[in-house]
Amino acid sequence: MNIHPDLLNELLIPISYGSTAVIETGKWGFQKPYTNFMTAPCQEACPAGINIPEFLYLTSEGREEEAFFSVLRENPLPGVCGRACFHPCEANCNRSQYDESVSIQALERYVSDRASIEIDQIQPIPCGESAKSIAVVGGGPSGLSCAYFLSILGHRVTLFEAKKELGGVLRWGIPEYRLPKSVLKREIRRILSLPIELKTGVAIGKDVPIEDLDRFDAIYLSPGAGLKVSLKIEGEAMKRVWKGGEFLERINSKEKIRLGKETLVIGGGNTAMDVARSALRLGSKVTIAYRRTRNEMPAIKDEIDEAEEEGMRFEFLVQPVKIRQGQKRRLAVTFQRMKLGGSDEGGRPRAIPIKGKFLTLETDDVITAVGEQVDLSWIPKGFVRGGLIGLNPSPKVFAGGDAVDQPRTIATAIASGKRAAMSMDISLRGDSEEAILSRIQVGNKGSLSMASYLSVREGETSAEPKGVATYQQMNPLYFAPSQRVKIRKRSRAKTLKNFSEVNMGLRADEARFSASRCFSCGTCNYCYNCYFFCPEGVVSLDPFSRTRTVDFSHCKGCGTCAKACPRAVVEMRITL
Repeated sequence: MNIHPDLLNELLIPISYGSTAVIETGKWGFQKPYTNFMTAPCQEACPAGINIPEFLYLTSEGREEEAFFSVLRENPLPGVCGRACFHPCEANCNRSQYDESVSIQALERYVSDRASIEIDQIQPIPCGESAKSIAVVGGGPSGLSCAYFLSILGHRVTLFEAKKELGGVLRWGIPEYRLPKSVLKREIRRILSLPIELKTGVAIGKDVPIEDLDRFDAIYLSPGAGLKVSLKIEGEAMKRVWKGGEFLERINSKEKIRLGKETLVIGGGNTAMDVARSALRLGSKVTIAYRRTRNEMPAIKDEIDEAEEEGMRFEFLVQPVKIRQGQKRRLAVTFQRMKLGGSDEGGRPRAIPIKGKFLTLETDDVITAVGEQVDLSWIPKGFVRGGLIGLNPSPKVFAGGDAVDQPRTIATAIASGKRAAMSMDISLRGDSEEAILSRIQVGNKGSLSMASYLSVREGETSAEPKGVATYQQMNPLYFAPSQRVKIRKRSRAKTLKNFSEVNMGLRADEARFSASRCFSCGTCNYCYNCYFFCPEGVVSLDPFSRTRTVDFSHCKGCGTCAKACPRAVVEMRITL
């Protein structure tokens, strides 16, 4: 058979029978893939700095107790926050730009309700003679948080609370339908299982002079906002005019309260929503009057929506100016009509009176819920700055919660207690607070990581990642579109008959599915994409230790692994 010479040349393919491993092809490329862990935006937004991707990943695998322990590292009150937090994590969830945000709050509640973890699994760090004695004044969420973390850090803590029970606003200000007291008691019991000395019914500044606390090495002040703000209008002292905080405290004390057929609630914050929804459960028809519009109401949006679903009526752009006796023993409340104008100091539109425009509403009861103030009468004047206590008013005194200049939310109160605990520990150890706190920040919004602090305290060099993963860095091609699981609620007919909890928890299957929706932004979830897509086979994965290594001597730096990473963990870096 005759073969054309040109065809013969094409059939002659050179083949090497030796290994090409000796050829360091990695030198051909100028960039290499490196692991670049980042902070998820949900974690950055969480005031308590919970490692949300970690606890959601563990939940998705059915490892609820490990997930719960992950949360407890940063937040001692997950059962509370899983019900009553304003959940900024969900508003900052990257998945919300793809379809819907992950149900982070419901999942925090789920792991708290499901886990059987006891406090003996959270051992204080033995400090021996270096342990200091610290007084914590105030048993609300901030004081409880501070005492919890100080005890974990090995210090001797004495917790002072003026009332007969701990909890502050959690105990006396939030109704059962939103936060069952059994949940709160379980969380407090877990905290008090740590070596914390408790003194309830002791009011510092009244029963015990504040000077008596000088015997402690450090002091934390978190007295809470217990003074009710007055409307400063005529008729406010009349019978059947209630203060919102006092009204809720009486309800939470199981006192019997009788309201008339109609109740008027003045205010637009969370207390106003709690008061109004409680009044509904006492059989009264309720109207909420607020001086701005619904968009400006400071209450948690979910609370406003649920109040409306329960039949709440709203009257917007009205401000009370007088309360007087009406017909048939009813109260007549005169309101000034308002309009919105330029922004105030807080960035919200100003409520401006409309000259000559008034509205009068008759009602059986009036409940005012326009804010609370902190009683500073017993606080040394040198500690007070701008009507609040300074964060660190003296070398041994720290403050937090509602008593300092910060948003008045449960999560920020918990965060301030944790921050103070770390700051006191740093100060008592003689270290530099600025140098250490800068290494344990979670993103750029002020949250701190206790897990990172413990690592730094033990001399480890690891620190929280600084970069925050954006949605643009994610690769959504690897995620199937899905919707949030709708939180089941008790029927309106049942919930309005009593104070039973409205929102029901997730089932196990719902929780695992919800947790699996998390993008795990900036965190490696061992999806193995980098291994499967590498054209050179230079990526190695250990399925047991879940570690990833790259053979840089043979990696040409094509970048396929980085492009295939769904979570922006693989970063190509120039290595010239």
